[in-house]
Amino acid sequence: MDKCPIANCDPHDPKSVVTTVLRLTFGLSLVFIGVSHYQGFSAFSAMVTAGLGPLSFFGSIWAFVMPALLIVGGALFVVYKHLHIAAWASALALGSIPAGMLLKPVISNDPSMLPAMMGQAINAFIWIFVLILVTMTCCKKK
Repeated sequence: MDKCPIANCDPHDPKSVVTTVLRLTFGLSLVFIGVSHYQGFSAFSAMVTAGLGPLSFFGSIWAFVMPALLIVGGALFVVYKHLHIAAWASALALGSIPAGMLLKPVISNDPSMLPAMMGQAINAFIWIFVLILVTMTCCKKK
């Protein structure tokens, strides 16, 4: 049987091809987002820390850590190695987005912020859903 040069892909099985393309595009997307956050770091850091009040120090630290998790997780999905680390890194980075966004109105004691934060939180849940699809299709136990 011919094998794709890409790990875990049977070119004659449509499900295998779609799974591989999903894993690669998702992983590359995470890498690109992480790199983009570092390229515009001052704006990204300001967005992360805005509205955190007394927790803004932790937001500053997370602004350094989250893009790194996206890059590591995405790169590991692309190269199809250490998938448990890829899943942990990606899940921590993506899962922190809705939690952090929905924490801001509570900490700032400004419920009027909630509608603005909901859109970004819902967008993050879409990314988390894709992460679930990727891990369900490519990360099967051997």
